[in-house]
Amino acid sequence: MIQISKEGVMTILRRLLVAIALLSLAFSIAAAADKKQKEGQEPAGDNQMTLKACGSKESEVDFSASTDKTTHPTPEAPDGSAMVYVLRPTMIGNKVQTKLAVDGVWKGVNRGKNYFFFPLEPGEHHFRSKAENRSTLTLNVEAGKTYFLQQHVLLGVMKARNSIEVMKDDEAKKKLQDCHPSVWTTK
Repeated sequence: MIQISKEGVMTILRRLLVAIALLSLAFSIAAAADKKQKEGQEPAGDNQMTLKACGSKESEVDFSASTDKTTHPTPEAPDGSAMVYVLRPTMIGNKVQTKLAVDGVWKGVNRGKNYFFFPLEPGEHHFRSKAENRSTLTLNVEAGKTYFLQQHVLLGVMKARNSIEVMKDDEAKKKLQDCHPSVWTTK
C-alpha cells in the first residue's frame, strides 16, 4: 500500500483547488465572450434575415485569402453610390477568415490586420459576417458617403467567434492606416 504524508495530501489538494479555479475562470471568460458576441445579434433561427444577408447555403462562396503588403488603396465613394470598407484591425485570431455577404452576395474575406472595400447602391442593406459563427447587421447607406465596418474576432473555448459593427469615421481611418488590403481567390 502507498503511503502519502499529510504534507503530500495537502499539496495534492492545493493543486486540485488551483486547477478547479483556473477551469472556473476559463469558463467564465468564455461565457462572457459568448454573451458579448450574442448582444445585438438576430434571434436564433431568423432564417429570413439569413436569406436577406447571405442568400441560400448553395450561394455561399469559399475564399482563399492572403495579404497585399505592396499597395494601400483607399478610394472615395463613386458618384451615386456609397463606399463600404470592411476592416479586421487586430491580429486576434489572425488566420481565422471572416467573410462578408451583402444582400445575398459574398463580397470578400479578411484575416488579421486586413481590409477590403466595395461600392454599394444607396438604401437599406443586410450584412452578414461569417467565421465559425454568423453576425448580422442592417444598415441604410447614402450616396457619396463612406462607411466603415469592423469584423471582430473573439476567442471562445472551442472556436473563435466573430461580430460586426459600424465604426466611427475617425477611429476607422486611424485603424485603416495599419491594415493591408485583403486579396482572395474563390476556391
